[in-house]
Order: sequence, then structure tokens, then C-alpha cells
Amino acid sequence: MIRQAQRDRYLFLNKKQDKVSYLPQGKTRKLSNPEESVQIQAYLSLIYKFGYPAEHIRVCEKVKIGSSSREADIIVYEDASCKVPLIVVECKKAGISSSEFYEAIDQGFSYAAATHAKYVWTIAGKKSAAFKVISGKIKERHKNRIRRIPTYKQSRKSKTVVRRKWEWIRNHAILGDTLLFSIVLIISTLLLSKAAAEYHDWIYERTTFLWEDYGMNELWIYNLIISLASLFSLFFGALFMRSHRMFGVQKGKKRIMLFIIGMILLIPAWYVGTSEPDALWWTLDSFRSREYPIWTYLWPYIKSIPFQFFAVYALIWLASKAEGR
Repeated sequence: MIRQAQRDRYLFLNKKQDKVSYLPQGKTRKLSNPEESVQIQAYLSLIYKFGYPAEHIRVCEKVKIGSSSREADIIVYEDASCKVPLIVVECKKAGISSSEFYEAIDQGFSYAAATHAKYVWTIAGKKSAAFKVISGKIKERHKNRIRRIPTYKQSRKSKTVVRRKWEWIRNHAILGDTLLFSIVLIISTLLLSKAAAEYHDWIYERTTFLWEDYGMNELWIYNLIISLASLFSLFFGALFMRSHRMFGVQKGKKRIMLFIIGMILLIPAWYVGTSEPDALWWTLDSFRSREYPIWTYLWPYIKSIPFQFFAVYALIWLASKAEGR
């Protein structure tokens, strides 16, 4: 297999110089290293037995664990750009004790936890153990043990279309944050609209003088709904999206920044509501005559969602650019 690998340009051995080069990565290692023969065996098995493209495999890959940096023997990635870890391979020399082998398994899991890899494969000569990493159960070693790691074809087939789309979104941080932020806005607006429709009589009884003396209509309630939804979204962003500059400004500038963000979130929905072409849409009689009164607030907001989405995306993109990302 080594000769074949050299012909295929996956590996290059230079025994005189005591070197082995892993191609196409170009990583060079000392051939006489006691663990190197096992690493070569694992590397070639990944290519010839499990079918992974060499471009998806990196040897001696740096992994950051806490404040320190260590090297995983081999990491197999899902993509050729090596951005999404799939398998961590921990290699040890042949003949190690059972306790040392189990320590190597734990070491592989520590790298998997740091990189979010889905599988761990530990190999030491003829000893071999493969595991599927269970989210939230990084210490599990029994229920998650598998006969062998998946082949390249199996790893590709196991992904549904939805899962592939989700991973694509997850790898595009700005788009992912925009979707998350927009979902919070939509859900908040939906819940507030439902509450306003259900308790409309109660609201009217306590604000009758506004309807009669100041010309209050359903647009007032709609504007209140979208304002509260925007405020809740700001609160959500401050808690879960602190990586962005717009939620991490200095204390003195925070009020101004929050005001700007609030206006960017509010203006699209407000503009669509005030531009409603139906002159009777916001009247009390129209609200009461509808089969689904909640539609009074939801339909204008639904029309504003595309504008609001792009406004949020632009805001996060600008904040990320300001951070130099």
C-alpha cells in the first residue's frame, strides 16, 4: 500500500533522510518516530480503505484546548477546505498497555470536544477502537462505540438535504445570525399580535378616550406590537450575539447604538403599516368584521419581513466589518 501511495502522490518516503511527507498537505515528519508507522497505516487506510480524499485529511493538526495548543495526529474533514472536522484519529505505537490505550481514547475525545468532530478513531498497532461522539455526553465510551468509522460515501449519504443546508448556514455566521434574529422578531410579533387580538376588548375598554378624542385606530396597536417585538429582539441580541460590535460598544455609546439598531429594526415594519393602500384596513369596524382579527396585524408585518431581513443582515455585516472580520 505504501508503494501505491507513493505512485499516487499521497505519500513520499525518504529513508536516507529519515523523513516521511504526507501529500498533498506537504507535512513532513521523522520516519523513525515510534508512532509514525501507525500514523502512516491510519493515513493510508483512510484513503484506500475508507475512501476519503487526501485533500480532506490533515496530519499533526493544531487544536486549541483552553489557552494551550496541542496537535491531533490526524483530523479528517468533511470538506476539501478543511473547515468542518469529521473524524479525530489518535495514533499510538504498537504494544502499549490497555491503560495507555484508554488514555489515548480520552485524548482523542478531548480533541473531538475542542473541534466538534463527530467521530473518534484510536489505533495502536493491531488495537483499534472507533466511537461516535454524542452531543452533551463527551465522556460516554460504551453506548457510542461503533464497529468502525464510516466510509466517505457513508458520511455523505448520512446527511439529509435539511442537514446539509443547516451546516451551510452554520458556516456562514452573518446569515445564521440574521436568520436567528429574524426568527425572534417574527415569533415575538406573532405572539404579541395574538395577545392583542384576544384581549382587544379589554384594551379598547381602557383606551376608549383615545379612540374617541385622539383618533386612535388599529395602526396604533400595530406600531406598539412591532416596537415591543423590536425591543425584545434587542434584548435577545444583547444576550446571545455579544460577538458583534453592535452589542459590545463602550458604555457611553451604547444608548446611541441601541437607538440606531431599534430604528433599523422598526422602520421597515412601520413604513409598510403606514403605507397600507386599503384606507379602511386600520378601522375598528374592519377589525371586528374579519374572521381572523389577528390578520389585521400580521398581514402588514409579513410584507415587511424581506425588508427587515435585509436590514438586519446589513447591520450585522457592517458590525462584523467594523471588527475586521
